[in-house]
Amino acid sequence: MVEHVSNSITLPLGMVAAEPATNSLLLLIIILPFIGSLLVYLIGSRFLKNDNKVEHADHSASAEHHDEHHEPATSKIPGFLATLFSFGTFLIALNLFCQLQAGDVAITATMWEWISVGSLTIPFTFYFDHLSGVMCLVITGIGTLIHLYATGYMAHDAYPARFFSYLNLFLGSMLILVLGDSLPLMFVGWEGVGLCSYLLIGFWYKEMPNAVAGQKAFIVNRIGDAGFLLGMFVLFVFTQDLNLQNLLTSVQSLPPYVIETAAILLLIGAAGKSAQIPLYVWLPDAMAGPTPVSALIHAATMVTSGIYMVTRLAGLFAGAPHALLLVSVVGALTAFFAATIALVQYDIKKVLAYSTVSQLGYMFMALGAGAFSVGIFHVVTHAFFKALLFMAAGSVIVGCHHEQDMRKFGGLFKYMKFTALTYIAGTYAIAGLPYGSGFFSKDAILWSVYSNPSPLASQEFMFGYSLAHSLWFLGVLTAALTAFYMTRSMMMTFFGGYRGKGHPHETSWHMVLPLVLLAIPSLFFGLFYGDALLAFLGNWTRSDFAHGHHGFEGNHTYHLLEQTSMYVAICSALLAGLIYGLKPLIAEKTTQLLPLLHKVLSNKWYVDEIYDFIIVKPLRLFSDITYKLVDRIIIDGLFVNGLGVLIDSFGYSMKSFHSGRVRSAASLMFSCFVFLLIFWMVI
Repeated sequence: MVEHVSNSITLPLGMVAAEPATNSLLLLIIILPFIGSLLVYLIGSRFLKNDNKVEHADHSASAEHHDEHHEPATSKIPGFLATLFSFGTFLIALNLFCQLQAGDVAITATMWEWISVGSLTIPFTFYFDHLSGVMCLVITGIGTLIHLYATGYMAHDAYPARFFSYLNLFLGSMLILVLGDSLPLMFVGWEGVGLCSYLLIGFWYKEMPNAVAGQKAFIVNRIGDAGFLLGMFVLFVFTQDLNLQNLLTSVQSLPPYVIETAAILLLIGAAGKSAQIPLYVWLPDAMAGPTPVSALIHAATMVTSGIYMVTRLAGLFAGAPHALLLVSVVGALTAFFAATIALVQYDIKKVLAYSTVSQLGYMFMALGAGAFSVGIFHVVTHAFFKALLFMAAGSVIVGCHHEQDMRKFGGLFKYMKFTALTYIAGTYAIAGLPYGSGFFSKDAILWSVYSNPSPLASQEFMFGYSLAHSLWFLGVLTAALTAFYMTRSMMMTFFGGYRGKGHPHETSWHMVLPLVLLAIPSLFFGLFYGDALLAFLGNWTRSDFAHGHHGFEGNHTYHLLEQTSMYVAICSALLAGLIYGLKPLIAEKTTQLLPLLHKVLSNKWYVDEIYDFIIVKPLRLFSDITYKLVDRIIIDGLFVNGLGVLIDSFGYSMKSFHSGRVRSAASLMFSCFVFLLIFWMVI
């Protein structure tokens, strides 16, 4: 029996500092994106209003690409202004991060006392520590590159001021979520990114599918938000405090059933934002928005919210073993499920969308194994290569006149060399091939799952294997699928002969430069900084990950598993390369061998249809019945129209008594007198 390294879990309560330092620069990180959002909209709209040189046309998926020199300079002002604000926020975050590294003390800043009701006092306080510092650098750094990229991608859109204003608002909301020092303040940012996703996914709302996709994202996320709120209410009832630092200390004295309940409810919220089963359905449809939006949502902002929330509340989840195991199971199932769908997609953005869902599942697997820092490690590496892949895909789409079907690509390497090389770099990283960034973070996740020390995960699950080992196998199988479908997308897009219409071309420097800058960390971040990041985030991980990969030297089981996942990824990528590179027609013939399976995967396991049948249609039927019965018959029929008819009828009946004839009036008076006399005698 090979002796394992220590598998104990240290209770992660956050970075403990003697006294957090106060720095007003922290407030600028929050304020700057919101100021930028307002100024970009006002100033940008003003310039565009006075610009009569070019008639703008709506930019949609079917719009034709125009040469950049036809665009007036004033239309680029919103983009560059928004990029400047985003870059300024990044510089401030970098400055605070360097202070944090040097002093190892958290930084706080308070704006005002926000809520004060009874015993509950919640100030508008922001907290910058190791975890939130890493997230801030990812959000603002990659966000800035996406802003720069968008100045080229959205150069010919009719409403650039509105678009870039939303982008700055998105960054600001995400920063509130990450830096908020209490659950209610975190929830403000949580709802803010939900609103911004609705505005940006449905940005081209004049086309109905785009508007519907925005609504779908908004509604599905409200389900998860309900779980977040309920979990927050449970914690408040039993602790009377919602400050994160105080909360993580007080939960240790709570009954186990309270901790489990709160953790599961919060997991529902995390599953909504981070697109896990069963609330993942909004994320693939989010591709309806412009490609920079897809890159921002999938890489640097919204989908990492659930991962961050679970990590920030690691002390709570560490005390809820059943909820923690559920996190791993949900993550593993989501990772595998989404990877199977990505195998047969032809829309290049849909391939990457389901890839994101799958990679988020990997992150949840790490969190469920108690390796919270490993989950954040994959958040960082994934942010690099997924932003790169989405923006490279957007460059392909623009260069091929807004075509997204990979069956109409092919041979683009000779037309778009920079885009092709960077996409290949992103594919290498996400496929988990040797020494790419994804190789290190994914390998750490698989080991954390395999060596999960939880007694629940160690129990026999099936065929004599424990649940931990079964989840590891599912993770390795998902890694094989990932390498296959990503190599497939690369081969169909950049190799072979061009199958589309028109003449492909490389895009502008605004779009290419961010790709080159992201390709470098996508390939080398894990190799040079992976161990440092794990050590930096050591308080949020299992003790066996405190020193990174170098802590596993001499552990033969670890290296055997590492080699297994590496060879599986290499073989899977080579197989896809042979099928789609040498004999692309074989790929089409293979679909005929298993037509039923191919049909099921092409229709995404019919999940949307199932949801439509058991949820959407019954709700619509109920709303129709309620509308016709309650609104039309009871409210309109009886109360509104019925009262009107009754009063009208009464007035019409009284009309005959007001004819103006003396005899009629005298008869009425005598009749009333007789009635009153009889009534008085009876009473």
